[in-house]
Amino acid sequence: MSPPPQRQAVIVGVFTTIAIAILIGGILTIGDLNDTFTRKVQVSAVFDEVGGLQRGDNIWFSGVKVGVVTELRFQGDAQVVVEMKVDEAATEFIARDCQARVSSDGLIGSRIVVLYGGSAEAPRLEEGDELEVGVALSTDDIMRVFQENNENLLAITTDLKGISGDLAKGRGTLGRLLEDELMSTQVAETVTSLSLASEEARTMGASMSSFAGKLNREGTLPGDLVNDTTSYAALTRTVTSLEQAGARASTMVDGLATAVDDPLSPLGTLLRDRAAGADLKQTLEQVNQGSALLSEDLEALQHTFPLKGYFRRQARKAEKAEKAEKSKKSDETP
Repeated sequence: MSPPPQRQAVIVGVFTTIAIAILIGGILTIGDLNDTFTRKVQVSAVFDEVGGLQRGDNIWFSGVKVGVVTELRFQGDAQVVVEMKVDEAATEFIARDCQARVSSDGLIGSRIVVLYGGSAEAPRLEEGDELEVGVALSTDDIMRVFQENNENLLAITTDLKGISGDLAKGRGTLGRLLEDELMSTQVAETVTSLSLASEEARTMGASMSSFAGKLNREGTLPGDLVNDTTSYAALTRTVTSLEQAGARASTMVDGLATAVDDPLSPLGTLLRDRAAGADLKQTLEQVNQGSALLSEDLEALQHTFPLKGYFRRQARKAEKAEKAEKSKKSDETP
């Protein structure tokens, strides 16, 4: 027996209502359409290129979804106006001078709009604000950089391959150094020589330091010259006196040269006049003859009666003194 038509209609209506409610709830949960009931703030930004951004793509701020893209349209010289709705609750954290750029959700994910920057002193984001557009790094740019890096890496590895091949074949300085035992030995000997030279230089430096210390020691001539101003002043005066004596000697020599060159001067006359030279020679001979005659006269005078006793007494005194001196020397000899 089937239920009455009225009751059957009520049951169908109840099940239909429940099904519709479940469907709406699932759609709201799965599609995240509950944002429809959240208060939004309409803002915009003008991009030169959006890189595939579409209506419904998300808007992120500090890694958190804060809104969606509602519209894209062209304006001016092929620029794209992106209309966005941002949650009103998030605007108290977003400054009006923040910037917007198009990015992606991961390396190959869907496109998003990222809000970043802004100063703490600036006013908060409000309805109708137009955001400043920042520089966006697209996936193409990243891939282009990767491609350039790959090319550079290939060039580097190619060069390294060529260098290692030359080294293995003994080409170039390093290659010859690795392959030529004689050159390796010479390099080792050179390094040893340099080490010895360095040690000798160190020893010489120590010796020079010791020598300099001795020069500065008090009581030595260099030390006195450096530290004793009195000795230095005396040395300076001595050098000055020597210079003055040298100047006077030079003046005297110049005067003698002038006198020699002047035939009227006495010295010039003696050197140049033969007659005057002969007279001087004759005078000297006469003086010598007179001296000889004077000696003979004095010898004869010693034998005269008045002076003979005096010279005898002087001879006896000299003889006694000589004997006393000899006796003293003999007593002193052991």
